[in-house]
Amino acid sequence: MGSNTSTSKSSSRSQAMGPGQSLAMSGTTGLAGTTEKEAKTIKRTTGKSFNAISKNIGEIGSKYRRPADVEKYAKNLQVIEAGEVLGAKKFVGPDGVERVNMLGTGIKDEQGRTILSKTVPELTAKAPTLRELGGDIARGIMGYNTLKYTDGSNTPTMVREKGLKDMTPTAAIFDAIRGSKFFTNKDETPKTPTGVVKPGTETQEFADAQAEEKRKKKLAGSLDSSIAKGRSLFGTQARTITGGMA
Repeated sequence: MGSNTSTSKSSSRSQAMGPGQSLAMSGTTGLAGTTEKEAKTIKRTTGKSFNAISKNIGEIGSKYRRPADVEKYAKNLQVIEAGEVLGAKKFVGPDGVERVNMLGTGIKDEQGRTILSKTVPELTAKAPTLRELGGDIARGIMGYNTLKYTDGSNTPTMVREKGLKDMTPTAAIFDAIRGSKFFTNKDETPKTPTGVVKPGTETQEFADAQAEEKRKKKLAGSLDSSIAKGRSLFGTQARTITGGMA
């Protein structure tokens, strides 16, 4: 009796497929934590193979650094499937998002509210903690590395995804600042500023320029001297005139 009670209370989630079942169904381990019912629901409603579903689960987990919410995804697909049986139709809204018009189906959500329309779900990661949310935002801005299955391969490769800073005008500003002298590596060999000639490499043009600079300085010195003498002479004459008048 006790065993029957225990069995009746067990949840469907406890019947998750083991790695062996996952490998047999998809060739990868992405479905290891998924129930057979969920896997079959996703396959039936999306038309994807177990292999493709498994890869998608793995990519989502790598992208967000936490497990994909397969249970929620499968439940949403089940609701849409039930709606389509009752006449629900898919459509694409002005925002380009695919939705399902559930009007007239009478299907309700878990709170008992009638569902009028529902967005076609996509597989996402489980809800983040506050710390994980901060990581999501940071990766969304700065970009991130993630595993992806490319060219039909069963072996994932690391791919770089661009962040928001790489797709907006802000990127140009950031790169300009990053490339300025404030971000120059210390081990970089300093370059000779434009217009400065290293010792031992003076040309005739440079020598002429130096001579012209000296001539100007000498001329300026002579002018200053003449002005000073003129002031001195004017002062002497002024004192002589004053003395004579007295």
